[in-house]
Amino acid sequence: MARTRTVRRLVVAGITAVLVLAPVGSAFACGALLAPNGTISLTRTTTLAAYHNGVEHYITSFEYAGKTSGDVGSIIPLPGIPSKVIKGGGWTLQRLELETNPQPVAFEAAGLAVPSDAQRAVVILKTKIDSLDVTVLKGGAVAVGTWATEHGFFLPPDAPEILDFYARRSPIFMAVRFNAKRA
Repeated sequence: MARTRTVRRLVVAGITAVLVLAPVGSAFACGALLAPNGTISLTRTTTLAAYHNGVEHYITSFEYAGKTSGDVGSIIPLPGIPSKVIKGGGWTLQRLELETNPQPVAFEAAGLAVPSDAQRAVVILKTKIDSLDVTVLKGGAVAVGTWATEHGFFLPPDAPEILDFYARRSPIFMAVRFNAKRA
């Protein structure tokens, strides 16, 4: 009897976790680490989207490996314009990932065209958090990709398709650049 209750509770907890985390599952696949010479590899990007008191919150962390002169960054799609960008707790996402273990998503390579002036990305917010320079952008896939290359981000071959996938859902992106001098 006690064993049946335990199994039942585990099943309910599992179903609840799937129902709560499934809508944000695509957020685990987003983000790209960009370096000028491609010697940096992104080992992990994790984003949690959650509502608290009617406000949508995003917590994003990324880890990378490789050698760099300190000129690396990441572009993260957002569903809307943030009211602020602040430093969050470092352990939250690691614990979440251990509990959910999302599956990786594969993307195909695509080309990148140069946008017209009407398609330029607009900088909405700029801030610094520890050794990170954060810029929130509004624009389509081509505009954000062009902004990134103009600002020294290296775009991998599949970046246009990934940016387009997220830009069709929301034109808001967060570009994050690591500043080694402030580390």
